[in-house]
Amino acid sequence: MLSLLLLLSFSVPAQESAFSANHQKMALLPGEVNNVSIVDGDLYCYASGVLLLAQRSGEQLLGFWADTTFVKIAEDVQYVIRHPSTGDLYFTQLDRQGQSYLFCANEGKNGKLKVKKVRMGGMTVEHPTFTADGSIMVFSSQERRRSYGGYDLWYSLYADGKWSRPINLGNRINTEYDEVTPSIYRDCLLFSSNGHEDDHAYLDVYSTRLISDRVHGDTVGMLKIGRCRVQKLPSPLNSPDADDFDMAIDTVRNYGYWVSKRVESDSDSQLYSFSGSLDGLLLWGRALDKYDNPLAMVRVVASQNGHPICNAVTDEDGFYRLYLQSDQYYELSFSIHGYFVTYEQVNTAKADDEFLIAEQRLDVALDKLLLDQRIYYTDLFGHNVDLELSEYGKTQLEPLVRFLSDNPEIQVKASLSNDITDDAKFNEYLTAHRIQTLENYLYSVLPPTVNIKIENMCSGVDGCAGATGVSRFVVILNDPSAE
Repeated sequence: MLSLLLLLSFSVPAQESAFSANHQKMALLPGEVNNVSIVDGDLYCYASGVLLLAQRSGEQLLGFWADTTFVKIAEDVQYVIRHPSTGDLYFTQLDRQGQSYLFCANEGKNGKLKVKKVRMGGMTVEHPTFTADGSIMVFSSQERRRSYGGYDLWYSLYADGKWSRPINLGNRINTEYDEVTPSIYRDCLLFSSNGHEDDHAYLDVYSTRLISDRVHGDTVGMLKIGRCRVQKLPSPLNSPDADDFDMAIDTVRNYGYWVSKRVESDSDSQLYSFSGSLDGLLLWGRALDKYDNPLAMVRVVASQNGHPICNAVTDEDGFYRLYLQSDQYYELSFSIHGYFVTYEQVNTAKADDEFLIAEQRLDVALDKLLLDQRIYYTDLFGHNVDLELSEYGKTQLEPLVRFLSDNPEIQVKASLSNDITDDAKFNEYLTAHRIQTLENYLYSVLPPTVNIKIENMCSGVDGCAGATGVSRFVVILNDPSAE
């Protein structure tokens, strides 16, 4: 028997933030990993034909040991979970034909564990899970009768010490493909399926309210089990090119675990973890330009108190997806080269919703200043010969200042002319002093990487002597990266 399969020391992240920014692959386990469960706060999984128990020191995970408790009860225990009401241990075991059946172990009068087979109408049982009050058990089975095909999810009701005949959870949850590894988190059922997407290539993790209230006017009605809508959980819980399954949530430590077979996980499925609550808000939407064209590669950053929490990048159709924790305020920025940065505030106070993770759409339109074209600013100094910028002038320059601050690599060509009187020398002198004022102001409000030199258009042979009374600041913006 294995006494110690693995001893690796590493810390589970302690901070609570969006799991999209705070997930990790756990210690490498031998062989395929599956059948993850939480029993009395302990993490169990099955790998290389052995039921493994995670060993901790405080919040530090030391490694996984072969569990000896169940060796005394039965051989080849693959999965274990405790009934929340009776305290009995339920486990699954394979028979000689490789079929999985359910057993229950409880303590007898003499203190010894008594094991009995739980008969579920002749059905095989895999990965059972219970509601918090223990009244409902959900499990996966490859039962061919009364099924939709492949593995389906079934449920049974507990009353008077007995389990009812299993009932199929229905076609909102089950498909003609596989639905497996159920677990219950609060009032939500988590499960994996390869039948809710068109390609059917990989298992993904889904959620549905197991039972939900529905309000009609002033009447509250209870939806039947399995009749709520199904929601696919966001990345990184689901990967586009890997099976994701066996979700288990430790509500005491506020950690979650799931199994995935990803590119970086060598050849076998491995155990992953995240910290923070699974409840949250899935914020999604599109980034568009002012002509409603989608913008790809827009960087979306969610921050709190100036500290970035998580980020995403829009796809070729301009769509982004961000997972945010519930009951929080976030500052969002949308940025892409050549455009103004757009800022939004989001409050993720969770409304009553059928979904485990609430959804909210937020579309944004990004604007830009014209490149390689003249941009004209007039009367920055008022209508007299003042040398200082007026407040109106500073207001006019605000978009330019913000655009250059958001895009400091943009090159600037600028010129100023002041045709105030018919005295060309006076106009040249006035323009030179106003250029100094403009440059000083712009350098004081712009990043140091922005370089602006303003040409005096009233100097030279022609000069300015028309006495039109016009003061004109002309800017041409050039993007060197587009060349």
